[in-house]
Amino acid sequence: MANRGPAYGMSKEVQDKIEAQYDTELEVQCRDWIGAVVGESFPEGSFHEALKDGALLCRLMNVLSPGSIAKVHNSKFAFKAMENINFFLTAATEKLGVPVVELFQTVDLYEATNMTQVLWGLTAVARYARKANKDLPSLGPDLSAENKRNFDSETLNKGASIVGMQAGGFKGANQEGMIFGRPRAL
Repeated sequence: MANRGPAYGMSKEVQDKIEAQYDTELEVQCRDWIGAVVGESFPEGSFHEALKDGALLCRLMNVLSPGSIAKVHNSKFAFKAMENINFFLTAATEKLGVPVVELFQTVDLYEATNMTQVLWGLTAVARYARKANKDLPSLGPDLSAENKRNFDSETLNKGASIVGMQAGGFKGANQEGMIFGRPRAL
């Protein structure tokens, strides 16, 4: 809750770049997904204001992973709201297995410093939640599944006899005759 003034110079350029990436269509999809999962319509108004206190995120997580957040604070105090957001982020990593790098930081949402990352974090939560429960509505692409291949020894041996083009074979690319710069004069 730092009292930040307007950004200048490099900070302004970075903030403008972050804000330029914000996707209003993805925001609408996130609103619809949260409303469908929680079972109630998403609150009217700003996306940031609806999520800022973290209570809706905690309700969302308790639907995705029942009982994952025991105490949801309904207070408008800053530290309680930030604690709710932190409860959501912790449950996303511990209960759903969402990697921390795919989520947002508490301050990104509470102070609206990087709402683009909040949208991306919610889509990551949706992917991992849908992996655990295919009956959930989808938001963005599903998480990819492992596609392990088992080749027999005959097929593997066929590949061993092929010389790749990177080996510098005939008619392939090689470095023969390449000279960079002038030779060293002694």
